[in-house]
Amino acid sequence: MSNAHRTDPYFRLLRIMIALLVLFVVFLVGYLLLDSHLRGRYLQEQGRIVEENNAMVQAYNDAVLAQREQVVPDVAPDWPVPAQTGTDIVSLKGYAVKGTNSVTIPRAEALKGGLLLLNRWHMLPADFTLVEGEIDSIMTLTDRRVPTEAREMSLFPEAVTALDEMIAGAKAAGLENYIVRGAYRTMQTQTNYWNAASERLSARYSGDILTEEVRKGVAYPGTSDYQSGLSVEIKAWSPNDPVLNAAVAANFQNTEQAKWLYENSWKYGYVFRFPVSGYPNAQTIDKSYKTGIDLKMDAYRYVGIPHAQVMHEKQFCLEEYIEYLIENKHIAVYEEGQLKYEIFRVENDGTDADVRIPAEAASYSASADNMGGLVVAVSY
Repeated sequence: MSNAHRTDPYFRLLRIMIALLVLFVVFLVGYLLLDSHLRGRYLQEQGRIVEENNAMVQAYNDAVLAQREQVVPDVAPDWPVPAQTGTDIVSLKGYAVKGTNSVTIPRAEALKGGLLLLNRWHMLPADFTLVEGEIDSIMTLTDRRVPTEAREMSLFPEAVTALDEMIAGAKAAGLENYIVRGAYRTMQTQTNYWNAASERLSARYSGDILTEEVRKGVAYPGTSDYQSGLSVEIKAWSPNDPVLNAAVAANFQNTEQAKWLYENSWKYGYVFRFPVSGYPNAQTIDKSYKTGIDLKMDAYRYVGIPHAQVMHEKQFCLEEYIEYLIENKHIAVYEEGQLKYEIFRVENDGTDADVRIPAEAASYSASADNMGGLVVAVSY
């Protein structure tokens, strides 16, 4: 066979490789062109989707804004219109406090604010020790202007100041000879009272029956209102007036001193603590089922003037007033159509609390209620 017809195998292999390379280049160029085309289509489609989505978001926001403008006006709704004469207490349940100034209420301040509820169902809080040291002698703080049965008769200073002003108000009305016969009790003092009553009755009763019998005359340690440092027993007595002393011994509430006190104490921030049927006067409605005390006691409790006015107007005992605030949360007190006090209650876990106070407020006070709340009273 001639060499001219012989095919060089290496040459054939080279031609195949060249052909494959050309095909590869063609496929690569085609792939790149197709990928570029598809990527362009993808970006175009993505842009369209983003535009449509933005349009839908804008339409949704416009619809929400339109709905809000219909349901919630730019200006908060006006409060209910109060009576234009006399005292009117308006419930603002559902109305937010228009507070602009943020203030912090320390727990210690709240413990002595006036509304700390102590009764057979609500014990003295464990952290009351934060403020016990501030309780001081009534006689010392008033420079003997308020007579007391013993020098150690003590209250929180703010309660003493109000008591001093109240006794001065009675004197201006021509009534004197008041004397404090009961005030703050330490836990040890209350325990001594309890143990003495238990020992006295133990010959007749035992167990739970003994406890209930003792409770009829003495509050269990930690549940006495006198342990608040805000409660005081007021009587009348004069070394030169045996007629007055005899009247007090028979029934203090029949004296002019007692009548003035009951009618005017709220003006100084004090309220009669334990109303029972027919006492302190014949018209008194029994509240012992609320207070847990069914005794004729001449005890007055300092709660602060704003709260005392509401309790006076509505004839509430302390328990009823706190229940009223839990239900309504926000109230306003008007005098002759003018806003005098705004009172609101917020939940509180027994720590320092941040609250917002209206900028136009003249002053404010705050108190723990021992029922999981903090009550703020704003004065205008």
